[in-house]
Amino acid sequence: MDNKQFLTTTQAARELSVSPDTVLKWVKAGKLSASRTLGGHYRIRRDALRVKMDKGATTLLSGNNGILPIHQYCWEYHSPDGRVSAECLNCITYRSRSRRCYEFADLPEGIGFLRLNCKTTCDQCEFYELVNEQNPNILICSVSDGIISDIENIESCGGMNIRIVRNEYECATTIESFRPDFIVIDSALGIKRSRRLCANLYEDPRIPVTRIIVSSRTRRTTDQCDKDIFAWIKKPFTTQQLRECTEGAF
Repeated sequence: MDNKQFLTTTQAARELSVSPDTVLKWVKAGKLSASRTLGGHYRIRRDALRVKMDKGATTLLSGNNGILPIHQYCWEYHSPDGRVSAECLNCITYRSRSRRCYEFADLPEGIGFLRLNCKTTCDQCEFYELVNEQNPNILICSVSDGIISDIENIESCGGMNIRIVRNEYECATTIESFRPDFIVIDSALGIKRSRRLCANLYEDPRIPVTRIIVSSRTRRTTDQCDKDIFAWIKKPFTTQQLRECTEGAF
């Protein structure tokens, strides 16, 4: 087999940003085509990395480094034509623009979680499996690759999907499809630019639950935009330090 055209379940899981177990489940359920080696191991063609869920919902889009999942909202996932139903408009999940509807599942009646598409328990729901298994998307806005000290390992860092943009324009256009869970702002952009960018991202309706992280050599930079940020990380940082900074946020 051509190693460039065929992936192991672990390699496919990394490109799909899900666990290897999830890839295996999709293969066995016929949702992801695969062949088997003489040793009984699954191999998946790169061009097969387009997983179609119920109602024909395509969950993937082409990215710079392979194929990455769209972080869909439940009202998008359950809509056959992408339109938001009138009932969804009154649900707390839609009003808060939460990507993780299952976080509201234990709320008492009357709070506003309407359970409109809850036909099963969360752990049996394919939308839950899709979103819960995804690695966080992390967008880094920096004028230099030097913000990450082990930048050479960025392609292989497990548990995170990382993209780097150079300016505010690239940042704004990238979040349209990448939908970052975290955005790291490099203080090297300058205090005024960093403060303005943090404020704009904090108010951006497309990413209402994104956490903003400021990276600088000292914490004093965060005083300029304290109310808009989730955390601070000292620069330069390693991918492991970035993972530790973002872990447990959800």
